[in-house]
Amino acid sequence: MRNRRDRSSGNSVRRRPERRPAGVKAPSAVQDRSGAQALKLTADTVIVHTHPGLEGIAIREALTRVAGAREIARRSIADRNGMALLAVERPQALAALRCAEDLFALAAYARPLAADEKGLEQARKIARNAPYVETALARRVAVTPGSRSGQRLGFRVVVRTTGQHEYRRIDLQKALERGIAERGDRRWRPETDGDVEFWATLLDDELFLTLRLTDDRMRQRDYKTAHLPGSLRPSVAAAMGVLSQPTDDDVVLDPLCGAATVLIERANLGRYRLLLGGDSDPQALEAARENVGPRYKPIELRQWDATALPLADRAVTRIITNLPWGRKSGSHESNRHLYPRLFSEFRRVLDPQGLMVLMTSETRLMRELMQEYEIVPTSILVVTILGATAWIYVCRFGGKSS
Repeated sequence: MRNRRDRSSGNSVRRRPERRPAGVKAPSAVQDRSGAQALKLTADTVIVHTHPGLEGIAIREALTRVAGAREIARRSIADRNGMALLAVERPQALAALRCAEDLFALAAYARPLAADEKGLEQARKIARNAPYVETALARRVAVTPGSRSGQRLGFRVVVRTTGQHEYRRIDLQKALERGIAERGDRRWRPETDGDVEFWATLLDDELFLTLRLTDDRMRQRDYKTAHLPGSLRPSVAAAMGVLSQPTDDDVVLDPLCGAATVLIERANLGRYRLLLGGDSDPQALEAARENVGPRYKPIELRQWDATALPLADRAVTRIITNLPWGRKSGSHESNRHLYPRLFSEFRRVLDPQGLMVLMTSETRLMRELMQEYEIVPTSILVVTILGATAWIYVCRFGGKSS
């Protein structure tokens, strides 16, 4: 399907295939007038925001860690968010997810929403009559204790749109604000810094009106006291950890550890035998040690050259790292010299049955090296991080004797 362009927002949307784990049934659906399927959603629907391309990983983590969670659907707003729709009875359990950026409870859903001016009146009525606002407010208090839920509530509306519409995004925002203000359940007043955030996502003719359950602490992580320019987002690091197929016996290596985000996120996913990290930059090691603190033992952080690691042969079972992209620092030309030296060392220190999870934007170079070093990919994910496209390679070395 070709991407359609939104005249008001300039964003395109790609609908990702809805691949489901074995045993998970397809969502119930009803047919709208245009022939596309409208989801049949209920008050227990929670929408998990991720970076585009990581929806499936967030769903995998949720189904593993949250009892009774069920996948409903997936959506993606190109360059901005992945959306994983789940049915969850106790959403507070989702607050522990490592691969999530934000959580939202469904307030209302509609499809189709008219693309002409009639759609604005339709949106106003949807907001005024949204059936799940009370449930969403209760879930907000459960997920983020201390959230206000009194009879007088200030609110703001955030709107994202994709597709072709005769009205502007600001027009849709104002229509939704009028509808919420007209509700009779509480005294709602629009405010720039409202107590409650409603997020409306219009994907072509499909409208999700949701209420934000979490705040910025979910995506920022409280351990990140030391930051480095270009540091990896914690939710992406966590997704790489999930892709590494964690086991209790893992010896995990991040040879380019920076602020230690990958190692800390892997530690939060479950037990391991040892975490090993290093960097050639003393400032990076200082940031890593500050972020790690006295936690996550056993862990070792060292200053080293990642092309000459002070490790024995076959010493590690997992390599999880964000390789240099050659954009903000370094260059594509320098990577052509660096990557082969890194891969030679990775092959030496990795157990024959070990697994690598590598992120980079150097796809052409990776194709060459995968052939040269007999690297066998088990999966390759395309992700978007703050507008930049990258690839996550889950792979092993082939041709190694055990």
